[in-house]
Amino acid sequence: MEKFVLLSGANGGIGQKVLSCLLDAGYKVISLDISESNIKDKSTTFIKCDVTSHHDLEKAFKIVSKITPKLFAIINTVGIFKMESIIEGSEEDFRKIFDVNFFGIYSLNKVMFPLLQKDSKIITLTSELAKHSPQPLQAYYNLSKITLDKYMDSLRRECNYLGIKVIKIQSGSMKTGMLGAANNNFEKMANESKHFKQPLHKLKHIMDNELEKQNDPIILGNTIVKILNKKNPKICYKVKNSLALSFMGHLPEKWQDKIYTKVIK
Repeated sequence: MEKFVLLSGANGGIGQKVLSCLLDAGYKVISLDISESNIKDKSTTFIKCDVTSHHDLEKAFKIVSKITPKLFAIINTVGIFKMESIIEGSEEDFRKIFDVNFFGIYSLNKVMFPLLQKDSKIITLTSELAKHSPQPLQAYYNLSKITLDKYMDSLRRECNYLGIKVIKIQSGSMKTGMLGAANNNFEKMANESKHFKQPLHKLKHIMDNELEKQNDPIILGNTIVKILNKKNPKICYKVKNSLALSFMGHLPEKWQDKIYTKVIK
């Protein structure tokens, strides 16, 4: 019996690797992304869709429902990253990050929910950052991921009554091009800052170090296939999490404040 899964963010650095793993595992994949795709595999159907557009989502639902009456899983890898100060950053950027990283996934799950049945799964990439206190000068991204992570907990507890499995993946840093793009724009942000020039330049060295530690997103693809193949998967999978962040997360908030102030100053 064919098993259809819906994959958001299919053209992204993570999405492409996840798609490859899903196809290798024999799943029929319906791929969504805001940009056009060159995917030509007969086991996947591509739908151009902006997850922040209700019109696009409703149109996608009609297409998906014609392909299959049931989705075995919804897999959310869609997301954007941008470093911003919560004091100096623009409200427009804040809203955009939340629109994609949280509301887009919330809306997609809600629109596609009628295609889910008992034993279907909803799998979403949140972030390892979601389990920690927000880092300085990254509030927009961190807050969107923390909100998404807690949303997944709420969704899971509702879906428990329906027999639908809800799983989140708190992922560490992956080679996606996302952080590389942020690195390219970093100098502009630092040069234009009125209050945080020195902390930003310090943070740049930390970011460069993290970029060197990025992992191959094929790891996430393999993890997702593992989750799909399990009857009773865990509610949360931690994949390649940072030891430094984990150490910080175990410290009292005041200690974290002091460390961040001393190191990034």
